Amino acid sequence: MMPCHWYGMCPYSQGMQGMQGMQLIQESNEVRLLEEEEEENLQLMRQGPQPILSNQNPSRVLVFRKELTGYPNYGNPSGNADILYTGTQGTWTFNMPPLMAVLLNNTQRIELVIRGALDDHYNVAENRYSATVTFNGQRQNVGQLPFVHGRPAGQQFTNWNELVLNINPRLARLNNRVVIRNTSNVGANDWIALDWMELRFIV
Repeated sequence: MMPCHWYGMCPYSQGMQGMQGMQLIQESNEVRLLEEEEEENLQLMRQGPQPILSNQNPSRVLVFRKELTGYPNYGNPSGNADILYTGTQGTWTFNMPPLMAVLLNNTQRIELVIRGALDDHYNVAENRYSATVTFNGQRQNVGQLPFVHGRPAGQQFTNWNELVLNINPRLARLNNRVVIRNTSNVGANDWIALDWMELRFIV
């Protein structure tokens, strides 16, 4: 260490003392914030019923997302969407890198999420629209579609809904194939719009 000859004071030792002082100030501020938080919690407890909370460990989710861009309208915010007319079907693939093989062996649950809307033909009853979804050759239980007629008419729809399907993890592969068929009991020019799809792996 260098000797100190600067008016009887050592700048090096002063630097160390300054750092220690800064640390003490920081610790003091942290303690003060904790005390204020505890006091605030006590005040809230005196005001009436308390919130019922939980703080579980977060789930680890890996998401593969596919934007659908076949038609240059309706999608939001992309401005694009795929269109399935009555009686037609489409096929989409989710191809994953080889390292995903390890993840597939440890996946607890898989969700296929499809964001969709019905056409803007408001004179057609929504309960007449239907579709089937097949994942890697296995037909999924769709039930009544959660989609509604898109609004505003002729523009980017703002009322998209999500169809969430639970997929058996044993069906998943590195190359996954989704087939959706429009089975609606409506006219040939009526349609279902699809904005995006996600394949979610919960591990």
